[in-house]
Amino acid sequence: MPSDIIHRMTKETRGGVRFLLAIAGLGGFLYGVDFGVIAAAEPYLMSLGLYSGTRVSLVVGAVMLGGLLSSLTAGVLCDVFGRRGTVVGAAAMFLVAIPVVCLSVECFPVLFAGRILQGMSAGYMAVAMPMYITETLPADIRGRGTGMFQFFLGLGLVVAAGAGCLVATWYGASDAEGLDACGRIAAWRANFWWTMIPVAVLFFGSLRLPESPVWLARRKGARGHVAAEGGGAPAVPGCGGTLLNRRYVVPFLLAVLVLTFNKTTGMSSFTSYLVSILHKAGFDGIFANWGQLAVKLTNMLVTIAAAALIDRKGRTWLLKVGTGGMTIGLAAIGCVFLAIERFGVAANNFTGLLTLAAFFFMQVFYALGPGICVWLVLSELMPARIRANGMAVALFMNQLVACGLASTFRPWVDAWGWASMFFFFAANGVLYFITSCFIPETKGKSLDELEHLFERNDK
Repeated sequence: MPSDIIHRMTKETRGGVRFLLAIAGLGGFLYGVDFGVIAAAEPYLMSLGLYSGTRVSLVVGAVMLGGLLSSLTAGVLCDVFGRRGTVVGAAAMFLVAIPVVCLSVECFPVLFAGRILQGMSAGYMAVAMPMYITETLPADIRGRGTGMFQFFLGLGLVVAAGAGCLVATWYGASDAEGLDACGRIAAWRANFWWTMIPVAVLFFGSLRLPESPVWLARRKGARGHVAAEGGGAPAVPGCGGTLLNRRYVVPFLLAVLVLTFNKTTGMSSFTSYLVSILHKAGFDGIFANWGQLAVKLTNMLVTIAAAALIDRKGRTWLLKVGTGGMTIGLAAIGCVFLAIERFGVAANNFTGLLTLAAFFFMQVFYALGPGICVWLVLSELMPARIRANGMAVALFMNQLVACGLASTFRPWVDAWGWASMFFFFAANGVLYFITSCFIPETKGKSLDELEHLFERNDK
């Protein structure tokens, strides 16, 4: 794609960059809320006794299943309706999903369907918004644009956790003796209803976004190709390409591995089950909710620092440091649970504090590396010809793994214990670190330069 198209676009819309970044941030906020809201709500659903642990895990994992389903069509929708159109559709889908989730707590099939719809909105947003940022912003601030998406994703997690603390304070924690079934259902619903406000802002704001110049140019190129076949103007070169082309195999496989390991290191499971994990580690009542809030606030604050570093230090350096540090943190959490489960150490406030400290350590390095780099690396590695479909396939693998882990989390820990789960995550952290060593640096490169980064593989 000729870089002058992007250059002209950024000059003409320079005054709207802040608005674009704000909407990108709200897109990240939606994604964070999607995955964060269940952590505070899940203990209430579990304490109601309406469903088994397996069914509760399915409700939690339904968001990932929705993301899995949306990844099957995300690339097609982004190419047919545009990046902006897909963002608008994702926000609308979320607005429909929340009332379904809130009003169907006692009907498992409808509740499950509502959570799937909620996950589909996150899946479409996860493909469309980073792609939109990559194709719209100039190279020198592209990292900061993705940093804005990731910062607001972290903010969504924090706000969801903070709302959970307020709900627990108002209604009582899920393990409070005086909280009856009606109170637990009300607390479940309160954790979801508030989310409609920021997503409504995102929906109406995204209607004012300009379409991606890359998508517009490719659409024009496709029309030129049709005209050329009919004897009209010549086709724009470079508008074709498939995932099977040899030059795209390496970037595609790297992107798939990065997104897969981003889930097999357990981040989605932490986000969805953190209150329950801290309960198990020794914290009682509302302390687990506040612990969850502190961890997610740490993620958001470190993301600010990472956003300042990503265009200076580069993507690869941050990924290596981040994956190495988070692996150490995961192993430390596994050791605490090993002491509780195998060596008779009583779970109390001290073991809870040790677990929380290890989570802080792990979260700092995750936010510094994978948290801010993963979506940017994914969208930069994918050449324009395969970006939509390539990102959709990579997201499919991402959500397949996330859905499997979230849906089997409670059965796993019931069968083999919490320590085994965290040691599994740490082992995948080692593989993630190794993969990051093979990722080429994309810092400061234009989309034209990135297009030719892997051309040697086609020779």
